[in-house]
Amino acid sequence: MEYNILLVDDEESLHELLPIFLARDKKHTLFTVHSAMNGEAGVEMYGKLAREGKKPDLVLMDLRMPVMNGVEATKRIIENDPKANIYLFTAYTGTEVEIDALEAGAKGTINKIADWNKTVEIITNILEP
Repeated sequence: MEYNILLVDDEESLHELLPIFLARDKKHTLFTVHSAMNGEAGVEMYGKLAREGKKPDLVLMDLRMPVMNGVEATKRIIENDPKANIYLFTAYTGTEVEIDALEAGAKGTINKIADWNKTVEIITNILEP
């Protein structure tokens, strides 16, 4: 199966590492990771991909970013696409900002502190329940 993932995060290293670890997962044919470095860019990228017929199967949304945070970006994406599959990708679990993002429409949280193999396992379980 082929999956489009949109990573919205201001940590550049995550944009480099996520595709590498996803490529190691031999059970799946292809993951395409699209990148946005802040919430505003993430909202724009989600819309662009959707218009091009490449709507993300999964959005990994950081919470604390410059320009626009993950809560606001989640709200805006959900306003335009109530079926958007957004999961928070953050170390700020159990915080008020996480609760705000879940109330805005995020479906769950993936803790950034988990090891990469576990992160890939969680992502594949979300995409292929």
